[in-house]
Amino acid sequence: MLPTFIVIDNLTGKEADEYTIAKTEDWAKGLMWMDIEGFALEDDGTLLLVDECGGVAYCPDDRFSIVFNEGGQ
Repeated sequence: MLPTFIVIDNLTGKEADEYTIAKTEDWAKGLMWMDIEGFALEDDGTLLLVDECGGVAYCPDDRFSIVFNEGGQ
């Protein structure tokens, strides 16, 4: 099963490394970096980074780009 979207780090131009982001960036410091679940989208398109313990961090605007997979299931 392919992911329905991937998250691109606008600082590097590469796919975002959620573990490094959770470990080093102030806006995500409240997350359990060793138990990152991944990125999620709210209904309105807001991008979140979430951990397996229920922690949520709202990603800064313009920090990431979302690329949707066509026909991803």
